[in-house]
Amino acid sequence: MQLVDRTIHVGIIGGSANNQWASSTHIPALQQLQKFKIMAIGTTRMESAEKSASLYGASHAFADSNELSQHPDVDMVIVSVKVPGHYDAVIAALNAGKSIYCEWPLGLNTTQAIEMNRLALEKKVHTAVGLQARQSPEVNFAKDLVAKGYIGKILSCHLKVSTTAKGGTTNEVSKYLLQQSNGANLLTINAGHAIDAMCYMLGDFKELSATIANQIKQAKVLETGEMIEKTTADQILINGTLKNGATASIHVQGGVTFRTGVSFEIYGTEGVIVLSNESAHGQFQWGDLKVEGMNLSNSLDVLSIPEQYRWVSDTIPSGPILNVAQALEKFGKDILEGTNYVPNFDDAVKLHVLLDLIQKAADTGERQVL
Repeated sequence: MQLVDRTIHVGIIGGSANNQWASSTHIPALQQLQKFKIMAIGTTRMESAEKSASLYGASHAFADSNELSQHPDVDMVIVSVKVPGHYDAVIAALNAGKSIYCEWPLGLNTTQAIEMNRLALEKKVHTAVGLQARQSPEVNFAKDLVAKGYIGKILSCHLKVSTTAKGGTTNEVSKYLLQQSNGANLLTINAGHAIDAMCYMLGDFKELSATIANQIKQAKVLETGEMIEKTTADQILINGTLKNGATASIHVQGGVTFRTGVSFEIYGTEGVIVLSNESAHGQFQWGDLKVEGMNLSNSLDVLSIPEQYRWVSDTIPSGPILNVAQALEKFGKDILEGTNYVPNFDDAVKLHVLLDLIQKAADTGERQVL
Protein backbone atom coordinates (compact mmCIF):
# COMPACT_ATOMS: atom_id res chain seq x y z
CA MET A 1 0.00 0.00 0.00
CA GLN A 2 1.40 3.41 -0.97
CA LEU A 3 -0.62 6.45 0.06
CA VAL A 4 0.77 9.64 -1.44
CA ASP A 5 -0.33 13.12 -0.32
CA ARG A 6 -3.03 11.92 2.05
CA THR A 7 -3.62 11.19 5.70
CA ILE A 8 -3.12 7.65 6.97
CA HIS A 9 -6.34 6.45 8.59
CA VAL A 10 -5.55 4.35 11.65
CA GLY A 11 -7.50 1.64 13.43
CA ILE A 12 -6.30 0.73 16.92
CA ILE A 13 -6.94 -2.78 18.22
CA GLY A 14 -6.72 -2.37 21.97
CA GLY A 15 -7.57 1.32 21.76
CA SER A 16 -9.71 1.45 24.87
CA ALA A 17 -9.34 4.46 27.14
CA ASN A 18 -8.69 1.84 29.84
CA ASN A 19 -5.66 0.46 27.99
CA GLN A 20 -2.87 2.18 29.89
CA TRP A 21 -0.28 1.77 27.13
CA ALA A 22 -2.31 2.76 24.07
CA SER A 23 -4.08 5.63 25.82
CA SER A 24 -0.83 7.12 27.14
CA THR A 25 1.37 6.62 24.06
CA HIS A 26 -0.13 5.70 20.68
CA ILE A 27 -3.30 7.76 20.94
CA PRO A 28 -1.81 11.08 22.17
CA ALA A 29 1.08 10.62 19.73
CA LEU A 30 -1.22 10.06 16.75
CA GLN A 31 -3.30 13.08 17.75
CA GLN A 32 -0.20 15.28 17.34
CA LEU A 33 1.22 13.73 14.16
CA GLN A 34 -0.11 15.30 10.97
CA LYS A 35 0.35 12.16 8.89
CA PHE A 36 -2.33 10.29 10.85
CA LYS A 37 -5.99 10.34 11.78
CA ILE A 38 -7.52 7.92 14.28
CA MET A 39 -10.41 6.42 12.34
CA ALA A 40 -11.41 3.29 14.30
CA ILE A 41 -11.16 1.87 17.80
CA GLY A 42 -11.38 -1.84 18.55
CA THR A 43 -11.83 -3.41 21.98
CA THR A 44 -13.31 -6.66 23.27
CA ARG A 45 -16.65 -5.02 24.13
CA MET A 46 -18.70 -2.78 21.85
CA GLU A 47 -19.71 -0.56 24.76
CA SER A 48 -16.10 0.32 25.58
CA ALA A 49 -15.21 0.60 21.88
CA GLU A 50 -17.98 3.12 21.26
CA LYS A 51 -17.10 5.10 24.38
CA SER A 52 -13.41 5.25 23.45
CA ALA A 53 -14.16 6.07 19.80
CA SER A 54 -16.31 8.98 20.93
CA LEU A 55 -13.62 10.18 23.34
CA TYR A 56 -10.92 10.15 20.65
CA GLY A 57 -13.03 11.42 17.76
CA ALA A 58 -12.88 8.15 15.81
CA SER A 59 -15.64 7.46 13.30
CA HIS A 60 -15.93 3.72 13.89
CA ALA A 61 -16.05 1.32 16.83
CA PHE A 62 -15.56 -2.45 16.69
CA ALA A 63 -15.64 -5.41 19.03
CA ASP A 64 -14.16 -7.65 16.32
CA SER A 65 -10.60 -7.15 15.05
CA ASN A 66 -11.44 -8.73 11.68
CA GLU A 67 -14.18 -6.20 11.03
CA LEU A 68 -11.89 -3.31 12.00
CA SER A 69 -9.11 -4.49 9.70
CA GLN A 70 -11.45 -5.06 6.76
CA HIS A 71 -13.12 -1.66 6.95
CA PRO A 72 -12.28 0.46 3.88
CA ASP A 73 -11.72 3.57 6.02
CA VAL A 74 -8.76 1.91 7.76
CA ASP A 75 -5.34 2.09 6.05
CA MET A 76 -3.13 1.06 8.97
CA VAL A 77 -3.73 -1.08 12.04
CA ILE A 78 -2.02 -0.74 15.42
CA VAL A 79 -2.11 -3.85 17.62
CA SER A 80 -1.79 -2.85 21.27
CA VAL A 81 -3.28 -5.74 23.23
CA LYS A 82 -1.74 -8.33 25.52
CA VAL A 83 0.77 -10.57 23.75
CA PRO A 84 -1.47 -13.68 23.61
CA GLY A 85 -3.85 -11.64 21.44
CA HIS A 86 -1.25 -10.41 18.94
CA TYR A 87 -1.35 -13.32 16.49
CA ASP A 88 -5.07 -13.28 15.66
CA ALA A 89 -5.18 -9.48 15.43
CA VAL A 90 -2.09 -9.30 13.21
CA ILE A 91 -3.25 -12.09 10.91
CA ALA A 92 -6.58 -10.30 10.46
CA ALA A 93 -4.84 -7.07 9.48
CA LEU A 94 -2.44 -8.83 7.13
CA ASN A 95 -5.22 -10.75 5.40
CA ALA A 96 -6.96 -7.41 4.87
CA GLY A 97 -3.79 -6.07 3.23
CA LYS A 98 -3.34 -3.27 5.77
CA SER A 99 -0.10 -1.73 6.98
CA ILE A 100 0.44 -2.79 10.56
CA TYR A 101 2.30 -1.67 13.68
CA CYS A 102 2.37 -4.37 16.35
CA GLU A 103 3.74 -4.00 19.84
CA TRP A 104 6.71 -6.10 20.92
CA PRO A 105 6.89 -9.07 21.48
CA LEU A 106 5.46 -9.73 18.03
CA GLY A 107 4.23 -13.22 18.90
CA LEU A 108 3.62 -15.49 21.82
CA ASN A 109 6.63 -17.40 20.53
CA THR A 110 9.04 -17.50 17.60
CA THR A 111 6.83 -19.84 15.57
CA GLN A 112 4.02 -17.28 15.60
CA ALA A 113 6.43 -14.47 14.72
CA ILE A 114 7.80 -16.39 11.74
CA GLU A 115 4.28 -17.10 10.46
CA MET A 116 3.25 -13.44 10.76
CA ASN A 117 6.39 -12.32 8.96
CA ARG A 118 5.84 -14.88 6.20
CA LEU A 119 2.31 -13.63 5.59
CA ALA A 120 3.44 -9.99 5.69
CA LEU A 121 6.02 -10.70 2.99
CA GLU A 122 3.42 -12.56 0.94
CA LYS A 123 0.94 -9.68 1.21
CA LYS A 124 3.69 -7.10 0.56
CA VAL A 125 2.47 -4.74 3.27
CA HIS A 126 4.44 -2.32 5.43
CA THR A 127 5.08 -3.67 8.92
CA ALA A 128 6.51 -2.20 12.10
CA VAL A 129 7.25 -3.74 15.47
CA GLY A 130 7.31 -1.67 18.64
CA LEU A 131 11.04 -1.69 19.30
CA GLN A 132 10.94 2.05 19.76
CA ALA A 133 14.30 2.39 21.53
CA ARG A 134 15.72 2.52 18.00
CA GLN A 135 13.88 5.82 17.54
CA SER A 136 15.16 7.32 20.80
CA PRO A 137 17.07 10.62 20.42
CA GLU A 138 19.54 9.49 23.08
CA VAL A 139 20.14 6.09 21.50
CA ASN A 140 20.65 7.46 18.00
CA PHE A 141 22.94 10.22 19.25
CA ALA A 142 25.10 7.71 21.14
CA LYS A 143 25.06 5.33 18.17
CA ASP A 144 26.39 8.08 15.91
CA LEU A 145 29.07 9.05 18.44
CA VAL A 146 30.29 5.45 18.40
CA ALA A 147 30.24 5.34 14.58
CA LYS A 148 32.21 8.60 14.36
CA GLY A 149 34.95 7.25 16.63
CA TYR A 150 34.22 9.46 19.66
CA ILE A 151 35.56 6.74 21.98
CA GLY A 152 37.84 5.01 19.47
CA LYS A 153 37.67 1.27 18.93
CA ILE A 154 34.94 -0.39 20.98
CA LEU A 155 36.39 -2.77 23.56
CA SER A 156 33.44 -3.73 25.74
CA CYS A 157 30.02 -2.79 27.01
CA HIS A 158 28.03 -3.43 30.17
CA LEU A 159 24.24 -3.19 30.27
CA LYS A 160 22.32 -3.24 33.54
CA VAL A 161 18.54 -3.00 33.86
CA SER A 162 16.76 -3.17 37.24
CA THR A 163 13.02 -2.84 37.79
CA THR A 164 10.71 -2.97 40.79
CA ALA A 165 8.25 -4.89 38.62
CA LYS A 166 8.16 -8.60 37.73
CA GLY A 167 9.13 -9.62 41.25
CA GLY A 168 7.26 -10.24 44.48
CA THR A 169 4.42 -7.75 44.01
CA THR A 170 2.07 -6.99 41.14
CA ASN A 171 -1.36 -5.59 40.36
CA GLU A 172 -4.41 -7.01 38.61
CA VAL A 173 -3.50 -5.43 35.27
CA SER A 174 0.09 -6.67 35.26
CA LYS A 175 -0.14 -10.08 36.92
CA TYR A 176 -0.25 -11.85 33.54
CA LEU A 177 3.40 -10.76 33.11
CA LEU A 178 4.37 -13.28 35.79
CA GLN A 179 3.13 -16.32 33.85
CA GLN A 180 5.67 -17.72 31.40
CA SER A 181 2.94 -19.02 29.08
CA ASN A 182 1.81 -15.46 28.28
CA GLY A 183 5.02 -14.56 26.42
CA ALA A 184 5.42 -11.16 28.11
CA ASN A 185 8.01 -11.21 30.87
CA LEU A 186 11.36 -9.89 32.07
CA LEU A 187 13.26 -11.66 29.27
CA THR A 188 11.03 -10.67 26.37
CA ILE A 189 10.17 -7.14 27.50
CA ASN A 190 12.81 -5.51 29.72
CA ALA A 191 15.71 -7.58 28.42
CA GLY A 192 14.38 -7.81 24.87
CA HIS A 193 14.05 -4.06 24.39
CA ALA A 194 17.41 -3.32 26.03
CA ILE A 195 19.31 -5.99 24.08
CA ASP A 196 17.73 -4.80 20.84
CA ALA A 197 18.92 -1.25 21.58
CA MET A 198 22.40 -2.50 22.43
CA CYS A 199 22.71 -4.51 19.21
CA TYR A 200 21.27 -1.61 17.20
CA MET A 201 24.03 0.62 18.55
CA LEU A 202 26.99 -1.76 18.55
CA GLY A 203 26.16 -4.73 16.32
CA ASP A 204 24.98 -8.30 16.80
CA PHE A 205 26.26 -11.07 19.05
CA LYS A 206 28.76 -13.58 17.71
CA GLU A 207 28.42 -15.94 20.68
CA LEU A 208 26.94 -15.85 24.18
CA SER A 209 26.35 -17.66 27.47
CA ALA A 210 23.53 -17.04 29.93
CA THR A 211 22.15 -17.71 33.39
CA ILE A 212 18.43 -17.25 34.01
CA ALA A 213 16.83 -17.75 37.42
CA ASN A 214 13.46 -17.43 39.12
CA GLN A 215 14.34 -16.58 42.71
CA ILE A 216 10.96 -15.14 43.70
CA LYS A 217 8.42 -17.94 43.37
CA GLN A 218 5.28 -16.07 44.45
CA ALA A 219 3.88 -12.57 44.04
CA LYS A 220 1.31 -10.62 46.00
CA VAL A 221 -1.53 -8.97 44.06
CA LEU A 222 -1.73 -5.55 45.68
CA GLU A 223 -5.47 -4.94 45.21
CA THR A 224 -6.56 -8.22 46.81
CA GLY A 225 -3.62 -9.53 48.83
CA GLU A 226 -3.81 -12.79 46.87
CA MET A 227 -0.56 -14.73 46.53
CA ILE A 228 -0.06 -16.12 43.03
CA GLU A 229 2.54 -18.45 41.56
CA LYS A 230 5.24 -16.70 39.54
CA THR A 231 6.74 -18.81 36.75
CA THR A 232 8.90 -16.16 35.07
CA ALA A 233 12.54 -15.27 35.65
CA ASP A 234 13.62 -12.34 37.80
CA GLN A 235 17.38 -12.68 37.16
CA ILE A 236 18.94 -12.72 33.67
CA LEU A 237 22.70 -12.62 33.13
CA ILE A 238 24.31 -12.77 29.68
CA ASN A 239 27.90 -12.51 28.57
CA GLY A 240 29.32 -12.82 25.10
CA THR A 241 31.27 -11.44 22.21
CA LEU A 242 29.89 -9.16 19.52
CA LYS A 243 30.70 -9.56 15.85
CA ASN A 244 32.95 -6.49 16.04
CA GLY A 245 35.08 -8.26 18.66
CA ALA A 246 33.88 -6.28 21.67
CA THR A 247 32.84 -8.17 24.79
CA ALA A 248 29.38 -7.64 26.29
CA SER A 249 27.87 -8.30 29.71
CA ILE A 250 24.20 -7.85 30.55
CA HIS A 251 22.31 -8.09 33.85
CA VAL A 252 18.54 -7.65 33.90
CA GLN A 253 16.69 -8.13 37.19
CA GLY A 254 13.14 -7.76 38.46
CA GLY A 255 11.66 -7.23 41.90
CA VAL A 256 14.42 -4.78 42.86
CA THR A 257 13.67 -2.15 45.50
CA PHE A 258 16.87 -0.11 45.46
CA ARG A 259 19.02 1.40 42.69
CA THR A 260 16.56 0.72 39.92
CA GLY A 261 16.90 1.99 36.37
CA VAL A 262 19.05 1.56 33.30
CA SER A 263 22.81 1.85 32.88
CA PHE A 264 24.58 1.17 29.58
CA GLU A 265 28.33 1.73 29.56
CA ILE A 266 30.33 1.53 26.33
CA TYR A 267 34.12 1.42 26.67
CA GLY A 268 36.52 2.29 23.85
CA THR A 269 40.22 2.87 23.39
CA GLU A 270 39.72 6.65 23.68
CA GLY A 271 36.85 7.06 26.10
CA VAL A 272 33.49 6.01 27.51
CA ILE A 273 29.83 6.66 26.69
CA VAL A 274 27.16 6.08 29.35
CA LEU A 275 23.37 6.09 28.92
CA SER A 276 21.42 5.94 32.17
CA ASN A 277 18.36 6.75 34.21
CA GLU A 278 17.15 5.92 37.71
CA SER A 279 13.57 5.00 36.90
CA ALA A 280 11.69 2.30 38.79
CA HIS A 281 10.29 0.75 35.61
CA GLY A 282 13.63 -0.37 34.15
CA GLN A 283 12.44 0.04 30.56
CA PHE A 284 15.23 1.10 28.17
CA GLN A 285 12.73 1.91 25.42
CA TRP A 286 10.83 4.44 27.56
CA GLY A 287 13.61 6.97 27.14
CA ASP A 288 14.48 9.80 29.53
CA LEU A 289 18.10 8.67 29.31
CA LYS A 290 21.02 10.85 30.34
CA VAL A 291 23.93 10.63 27.90
CA GLU A 292 27.42 11.15 29.29
CA GLY A 293 30.74 10.98 27.49
CA MET A 294 34.44 10.90 28.26
CA ASN A 295 36.84 11.45 25.37
CA LEU A 296 40.58 11.33 26.14
CA SER A 297 39.93 12.83 29.58
CA ASN A 298 39.15 11.85 33.15
CA SER A 299 35.87 13.76 33.21
CA LEU A 300 32.53 12.16 32.40
CA ASP A 301 30.41 15.04 31.09
CA VAL A 302 26.70 15.23 30.30
CA LEU A 303 26.26 15.57 26.53
CA SER A 304 23.49 17.67 24.98
CA ILE A 305 21.34 15.91 22.38
CA PRO A 306 21.36 17.85 19.07
CA GLU A 307 17.91 18.87 17.82
CA GLN A 308 18.27 16.73 14.69
CA TYR A 309 17.60 13.59 16.76
CA ARG A 310 14.04 14.67 17.56
CA TRP A 311 11.80 14.54 14.47
CA VAL A 312 8.46 15.20 16.14
CA SER A 313 7.02 18.37 17.67
CA ASP A 314 8.40 19.76 20.91
CA THR A 315 4.83 19.63 22.22
CA ILE A 316 5.25 15.87 22.61
CA PRO A 317 6.82 15.35 26.05
CA SER A 318 9.77 13.14 26.87
CA GLY A 319 9.13 9.72 28.34
CA PRO A 320 7.35 6.69 26.83
CA ILE A 321 5.23 8.74 24.42
CA LEU A 322 8.22 10.38 22.69
CA ASN A 323 9.88 7.26 21.30
CA VAL A 324 6.50 5.85 20.22
CA ALA A 325 5.73 9.13 18.43
CA GLN A 326 9.15 9.07 16.77
CA ALA A 327 8.53 5.49 15.61
CA LEU A 328 5.07 6.32 14.27
CA GLU A 329 6.38 9.36 12.41
CA LYS A 330 9.02 7.24 10.66
CA PHE A 331 6.53 4.45 9.95
CA GLY A 332 4.21 6.98 8.36
CA LYS A 333 7.07 7.97 6.09
CA ASP A 334 7.62 4.30 5.23
CA ILE A 335 3.97 3.91 4.23
CA LEU A 336 3.76 7.14 2.23
CA GLU A 337 7.14 6.97 0.52
CA GLY A 338 7.93 3.26 0.37
CA THR A 339 10.97 3.55 2.65
CA ASN A 340 12.02 1.21 5.46
CA TYR A 341 13.10 3.28 8.46
CA VAL A 342 11.55 1.38 11.36
CA PRO A 343 12.19 -2.15 12.62
CA ASN A 344 9.79 -4.52 10.86
CA PHE A 345 8.52 -8.05 11.36
CA ASP A 346 11.77 -9.49 10.01
CA ASP A 347 13.66 -7.63 12.75
CA ALA A 348 11.14 -8.97 15.26
CA VAL A 349 11.79 -12.56 14.18
CA LYS A 350 15.55 -12.03 14.58
CA LEU A 351 15.05 -10.78 18.14
CA HIS A 352 12.71 -13.67 18.97
CA VAL A 353 15.40 -16.09 17.74
CA LEU A 354 18.09 -14.32 19.77
CA LEU A 355 16.02 -14.55 22.96
CA ASP A 356 15.42 -18.25 22.26
CA LEU A 357 19.19 -18.76 22.05
CA ILE A 358 19.67 -16.89 25.33
CA GLN A 359 17.10 -19.17 26.97
CA LYS A 360 18.77 -22.23 25.41
CA ALA A 361 22.16 -21.11 26.70
CA ALA A 362 20.71 -20.85 30.20
CA ASP A 363 18.82 -24.16 29.99
CA THR A 364 21.74 -26.20 28.64
CA GLY A 365 24.71 -24.40 30.12
CA GLU A 366 26.24 -24.40 26.65
CA ARG A 367 27.67 -21.36 24.90
CA GLN A 368 25.62 -20.48 21.82
CA VAL A 369 27.29 -19.48 18.56
CA LEU A 370 25.16 -17.31 16.31
